[in-house]
Amino acid sequence: MLKIAFMGDSFSAYRQDGQYNNHWSWKLSKQFPQHQYYNYALGGRGTDLFQWSLLDAKLKDIDVIFINRSYNHRVAQLHGDGGFNFEMKHKSSNYQTLELIEQIWYSGGTHKKGRSPFNAVVKEINISLADRSVSGTSQDYHTKWFDTIDKLYNFKHIIKLELIEIKQNSAQHQLQAFHNLPINIPGEERRANVLFDAGLTVSPTDTHWSPLANDWVLENYILTPEIVDILNKEQR
Repeated sequence: MLKIAFMGDSFSAYRQDGQYNNHWSWKLSKQFPQHQYYNYALGGRGTDLFQWSLLDAKLKDIDVIFINRSYNHRVAQLHGDGGFNFEMKHKSSNYQTLELIEQIWYSGGTHKKGRSPFNAVVKEINISLADRSVSGTSQDYHTKWFDTIDKLYNFKHIIKLELIEIKQNSAQHQLQAFHNLPINIPGEERRANVLFDAGLTVSPTDTHWSPLANDWVLENYILTPEIVDILNKEQR
């Protein structure tokens, strides 16, 4: 048995509208039920949550990390006095989700806080996060950190994923190409409609993957021969 963790943004998250038991990570857990799975991924998150999650994964003696690149403007900060603890919720006998509540995060102009009440301190943290979000230095750091993550941490396997269309030949690009769609579809609304009409997204207003797209990404992008070999043969 291996202990396997998923980290990333909403495209790696189980707890996302339209995902849950449709999500590729859940389906992977059903194909390889001999392992234990821990999903840390949450929408709108970036490097800060990834680093905290990696620490918790090390404390839990996780063996394999699946982690997808997120946008570099997504930042977060720990806050409150609840302690560095991830809340775990069991979704099946071998699949758990985990969430670190004591954080404030910022993505695309939107602030989100945990359980801490809004006060002057939280207001100042929001200002700091907004500054970090647009900092070129901070964004460059996030890129270099993700590119070298497999050298920084000593898990048994770190599997870096390019799920969203940040890098060329990402899972999203390959998915569109397979379904004879152009890689670059101009106009956010037009792109959303084209993807939905092709059956690849949850709705015309939600571009997260449909069950069809999740299946395709799992079988054609994630489960490479190397990954299948790890999941079939590796034991703790």
